[in-house]
Amino acid sequence: MMNATPRRMLRGLATCIVTALLTVIPLPATSALLASGDVTLAAPAAVKSPGGLVVVVEFYNAALQHYFISADAAEIAVLDGGAFGGAWQRTGETFPAWDIVGAPVGTVPVCRFFGTDRYRADGTRIGANSHFYTADPTECAFVRTAWQSIASDGQSYPAWTFESYAFAVVLPVGGTCPATTQPLYRAYNNGARGDPGHRYSTRPALLQGLAGWAFEGLVMCLPQAAAVVLPSTLTACSTPDCAVGRTAIGSGAGLVTLMVDVTNASSDPIDLDVPAGRTFIAVVPAYQDGLLLEAVHLTIAPGTTRQLLLRLFCMELHRGPAVTGGLYTTAAITDNAQLLDIAGVANGKLGSANDPLGVKVVVVQDAIWEVTSGRGALTAQQRTLLVRMLAAAADDGETQANVLVEFQATLSFAP
Repeated sequence: MMNATPRRMLRGLATCIVTALLTVIPLPATSALLASGDVTLAAPAAVKSPGGLVVVVEFYNAALQHYFISADAAEIAVLDGGAFGGAWQRTGETFPAWDIVGAPVGTVPVCRFFGTDRYRADGTRIGANSHFYTADPTECAFVRTAWQSIASDGQSYPAWTFESYAFAVVLPVGGTCPATTQPLYRAYNNGARGDPGHRYSTRPALLQGLAGWAFEGLVMCLPQAAAVVLPSTLTACSTPDCAVGRTAIGSGAGLVTLMVDVTNASSDPIDLDVPAGRTFIAVVPAYQDGLLLEAVHLTIAPGTTRQLLLRLFCMELHRGPAVTGGLYTTAAITDNAQLLDIAGVANGKLGSANDPLGVKVVVVQDAIWEVTSGRGALTAQQRTLLVRMLAAAADDGETQANVLVEFQATLSFAP
């Protein structure tokens, strides 16, 4: 029966997850991880539109658990084309910056560093297997020569190797960004796994939600991009064919996925912002309505069309999943306080980086159904378990599996 399909689909997923997580799986050798290491392409080529804006695109490597950003179109195309075995995937996060070529007065270049790829006599690597970016001229000058180590060739090398000036920004003044600019924040992974890494975002909540990371605050100021709104009607996609060539955004369970095409015909980047809690209503009421639980922000480059897949959570347990070609209307942000609370708890804690095992999304979906189709609210125990699940380390499969089983035992419906 169609009304049981979403439950069966999610229950099957949960069963597979628990079985896999409770099986002892050896971790890949360090050498295997380094084989798909941090991006070490040639230094970016100069962008050809002096004084204009560029779009900085974020990628994530699940094996290394590192983020990487680039404003260079050729480098981005190489990664999108599957370089390094396809290890680097877009996160859907982007932001605008000024082109380093012909950057306007008042901007400063952003220094791009890569951890020095030299090895000490004991076989340890001198630099981190990641990139670091700074717009602070003093910090840039310091990092160029800091943390020297003697390599096996007898030469002394700094921990970071300067690669290039990546793009241009404005520096904060007195801890704030000047008018007509927007803030860019930075977070640090606290040297996790002995391999330091950083992440950059215009959304502080996204960085503050990274478990085990230190939020470092405002580091740069970016140009404001013009805004674009979602189309009023969107079409569902439930088969692999319609997903080809599209970038996934959102963090839903995959039972309601909508196609979004955004064209930027202007000469400057534009921003697409979709707030957390936005709802999407099925035109045919036999199918699930959708809920965006985490805010989406991305920048559309000038003269381009972005083809996106918006992954949503389901709002009605007893309806069927979306089918390809089904129509949805873009609706208001939910006024359900319980759903907004779940959105607040989950913000910045889902997606492939935070939930590579796919367990957290199952518990969040069950929590939503408990509100919309069960008790109408989470119990104190359920909310505690939800918070515990979302706080679990991305690679802590044992904790996630145990919390999943415990949470589903509390549901007022059959999971």
